[in-house]
Amino acid sequence: MAVALFPILPIGCLLIYIIFKLWTRDERLKHLPPGPKGLPVIGNMLDMADTDKMMKKSKDWADEYGEIFYTKVGLYNFVWLSSPNAVRELMDKKGSIYSSRPPSPMINMVSNGERLNFLPYGHKWRTIRNILHSALNLETSSTYKPVQDFESKQALWEILHAKDDMEFNDINRRYSTSTIMTITYGLRVPTLQHPLYQDILTIVRHFSLATAPGEWVIDMVPMLADIVPQFLLQNWKNVARKWYKEDSEIYLALYNKLMDDIKRGTAPDCFLKDMAREKLKKNPIADTTAAFAAGALIEAGSDATTTALNNVVLACLLYPEIVKGAHEELDRVVGSDRMPEFSDEPNLPYIRGIAKETLRWRASTKVGPAHATTQDDWYNGYFIPKGTGVVLNWWAIHMNEKRWKDPERFDPTRYLEDTLTEAESMAQPNPELRDHFTFGAGRRNCPGVHIAHNSLFINIARIFWAFNKQKSKDADGKILEPSTAAQPGFLLTPVKFPCHFEARSDKHARIIEERWTEAQEKGIDGWKGKKESSSEENRGVSSR
Repeated sequence: MAVALFPILPIGCLLIYIIFKLWTRDERLKHLPPGPKGLPVIGNMLDMADTDKMMKKSKDWADEYGEIFYTKVGLYNFVWLSSPNAVRELMDKKGSIYSSRPPSPMINMVSNGERLNFLPYGHKWRTIRNILHSALNLETSSTYKPVQDFESKQALWEILHAKDDMEFNDINRRYSTSTIMTITYGLRVPTLQHPLYQDILTIVRHFSLATAPGEWVIDMVPMLADIVPQFLLQNWKNVARKWYKEDSEIYLALYNKLMDDIKRGTAPDCFLKDMAREKLKKNPIADTTAAFAAGALIEAGSDATTTALNNVVLACLLYPEIVKGAHEELDRVVGSDRMPEFSDEPNLPYIRGIAKETLRWRASTKVGPAHATTQDDWYNGYFIPKGTGVVLNWWAIHMNEKRWKDPERFDPTRYLEDTLTEAESMAQPNPELRDHFTFGAGRRNCPGVHIAHNSLFINIARIFWAFNKQKSKDADGKILEPSTAAQPGFLLTPVKFPCHFEARSDKHARIIEERWTEAQEKGIDGWKGKKESSSEENRGVSSR
């Protein structure tokens, strides 16, 4: 996006310099954590603009400066927590002052103060978070397993009949989107051409662009929001208002339709129905807030699950020995007469290890989430000012050679003795034994961790049970090496790559066909929202 920087740079630099000189009179600032030296005025802005480079850079800085280091972007401070113990001591134990968010004028305006993930820590955030937590607890999340079972059967069938070696990328996206849409609204997305998917794609695209690091000057220098005319700053206010209008229309249409269905007694079982019936009565919130609260599941769950599943496939091609290990376990425990079920999980430690290792090896985003402090604090002799962005530096934690042997290698055997779920691992007293930090930490950890765990397990187990996976070949028979590069943006989603899937036997293929035919006839077992939403129905849901 082209930016007219030159007219605003002198003004911005002068303001930053004046405020910086006043701010640095505080003697406590001599006790900031160590960190890389930045440039005058802009600090480490240039170092941190490229998220692809930041993965390695954040690990290198942790190696050089230790478990806690400091960077600066303009007037804004960042402290990076690069050890499990630092994360536990600050984000977990001091959650009351380490649970806000850094200022982000662009995403705040795109959200209009409604997106839970970007709300500052306070009453509204706690109210919505409590509602989500109650509706996404372990017991409730287990009731969504029939949805994940159904969608994974369709995904297997689609891969079996894929027209080419690239199609699995989109199949994983459809699986992830339809699963979270059915759980949230009781509405399936049977194809990527479905009207509902196009609506969700619009929102996800807005969300991705609004949160892309380095994309918006105003987020790098938030103090300019009410000083510099927006036409000198990418017309950010007009763009944000337009995107918010479109997003809110989609979310409110979905929300209002479900509220009408509840009144008529025809609403499908889903998260939003549970939230509306049980929690909105006790914690009344505005319709727009409730609509965006439900949307938080879509924004958090769709792309993150797709990213994880595609990274599993990438790992299979780079480390083919894991396919052999998975097949050995599945053949021994499950056999070839049926596909894996949720009840098999305790007996499939290697499959569980693949899921955990995927989230350690390639976390969902390139840089860990940033919390913000709401008051001054000290840690191990270092001063952390109020309003500091505090980054969970999971790249440094996950790639720590002292904890993980050959950390850049994908190795599910790291977790063979780990019987804890991700939620249980988060809660254990010794942070050094935690499996990974991809579901966050402290009061802002992922409320959908149970759903994510179940969704990844059933899909990974069945994909390995059903198929052999090999590197694709071109027309001349030459092997195509998959790229390890990530797509542009904040997520660590691999660029699309080919993979050749082949049913392990005619018997496996027949079972895939039979189970999918059976699933379509029965609908989603134990789930009232069995029918996939038709295009006709969705003309009443879609905002456009």
